[in-house]
Amino acid sequence: MMFISTSLYAQLPEEIQWKHLEKIYTPDSTQLVLKLNGKVLDGKYKIPFDEGGFALYTIKSGKITGDAFWYSTAGNVECKLRYKNGVRNGLKENYDRDGKVWLRQEFINGKQDGINEMYSGGQLSNKSEYKNNKKDGPQYSYSGDKVITETNYKDGLRDGLSKTYGLDGKVITEINYKADKQDGLTTMFAMGNKTMDFMFVDGKKHGIGHMYKPNGSVVFTNYFINGEKVSKDEYDKYRK
Repeated sequence: MMFISTSLYAQLPEEIQWKHLEKIYTPDSTQLVLKLNGKVLDGKYKIPFDEGGFALYTIKSGKITGDAFWYSTAGNVECKLRYKNGVRNGLKENYDRDGKVWLRQEFINGKQDGINEMYSGGQLSNKSEYKNNKKDGPQYSYSGDKVITETNYKDGLRDGLSKTYGLDGKVITEINYKADKQDGLTTMFAMGNKTMDFMFVDGKKHGIGHMYKPNGSVVFTNYFINGEKVSKDEYDKYRK
C-alpha cells in the first residue's frame, strides 16, 4: 500500500479543480498541456476528482511528468502511472481495495504498447499484447492456472486460430478467423471427441459441414452456400 507523507503535502499548493484548468491536447489526444488563468502549471499538484478521491501530479511547463498517483476517497492508491512530457510512457497499474494489482498495462508515447494483464483475487485472469494501441498477438484468459481461451489478434482484429478449453484442458472449440470474421474451418468437441465441423468464408457458412458420433463416424452431412443451407444437388450444381 502506498501513502503520501505530510512533508509532500506541505509542498503542495492549494488544491486545483480540474474543471478550472485549461486543457490543450495534441490532435491524437496523447499529449496534454495544463494551464490556469493563461499560465502553464509548474510544480506538484493535488487535483480532486468530481466523483471523489484525487490525483497527485508533478507538472513541468504544463506537462505531467514522472510518476502520477490516483487515490480513492479513502486515501488508498487506485492507480500508479508514468508520464514523460505530458504523455503516458511506461507501466500503468490499477489496484483494488486490498492494494493488489487488478490491471497492468504498458504505454509508449501515449498509446498502449506491450503487455495488458488483468487479475482477479491476485490471480492472472486475462493476458494480451498491444501494439500501437491495438491488440496484436496472442490473448489468453485463465481460470486459476488453466488456460480457458486462446485467441490471436492482428491490428486489433481476431486473426488466425482461436481455441476454447474446458477445465479438464480438453479443447471445446477451434475457430479460424480472418479480419475478425470466421473464415476457414470451425470445429467443436465434447469430451475430447469431435462433434461437428463447418467451413466459413467471410463470416458465413460456406461449404460442407458434418456432425459426428463419439466414435468419429459421420451422422449428418450439411451443405451451405453463402450462409444458406442447401441440398447436396444444389451444392454440387453450384460447385460445377
